[in-house]
Amino acid sequence: MTKDPRAAEPGKGAAGNDHWAVQTAQPTQVNPPDERIPSGVDVERNVHDLEAAVEAESDTDLKTTDGYVITESGQINNFAVEPPMYYEDNHGNQVDLPD
Repeated sequence: MTKDPRAAEPGKGAAGNDHWAVQTAQPTQVNPPDERIPSGVDVERNVHDLEAAVEAESDTDLKTTDGYVITESGQINNFAVEPPMYYEDNHGNQVDLPD
């Protein structure tokens, strides 16, 4: 067994150790999907704020809230969503690209 870090192999721990993987104390999917996890956030307020944001942009063609989700702990997460592609013709009209 060598102590040279350059001799480390894929899947092994630090050079010089006989560890082949890191084990967790429990499976990572321990909570059922409908579990409510206390997080100290006002869940109802987050839901209300997200609904208000969706309503505020309902009359626009820019949808910024498509990537928002409420996590199982009641927190708001925002995931990137690619907007639909389009171009403008010679008259400034928006033309959607075919799928």
